[in-house]
Amino acid sequence: MKTVQNFFIQGFPFFFSLLLYLLLVSDASALQGGEVVIDGRVTITVEVVRTAQEQARGLGGRSSLLKGRGMLFPFDAAKPRVFWMKGMLIPIDILWIREGKMVAIDANVAPPRLHEAPAVVSQVADMVLEVPAGFAQEMSVTVGQVVRVKYEGSSR
Repeated sequence: MKTVQNFFIQGFPFFFSLLLYLLLVSDASALQGGEVVIDGRVTITVEVVRTAQEQARGLGGRSSLLKGRGMLFPFDAAKPRVFWMKGMLIPIDILWIREGKMVAIDANVAPPRLHEAPAVVSQVADMVLEVPAGFAQEMSVTVGQVVRVKYEGSSR
């Protein structure tokens, strides 16, 4: 009986950690994939976050975002959207899209420092694209460029 008791006492934290990891990994990989093409020349592979829960989490907690990758937030209509950097660990560029055109770019938005209020940015948009900081400048992405989006269920 003592062996079984020791197994649960010593093994439970390991198995609980493993279960939590598997849940987090499967949750992240469950995001729908897609592609964004800007100005017919810049292609970004994206994770599409459609539910309120996915959108609230966004890129929060991630330690990196590779060049050429991003997270797309599609919305039903163009209206004021507010994004804040709560839980963010990395700087990003926030690209605001309305009716298939780039309408604003917030470049190099930094994650909050310890005991600092998260940055808040807002624009009128029907889609928001988050990419690694500096990506927009490096790829010469500017306001007014045409944006095409491809993912299951999208007609944009």
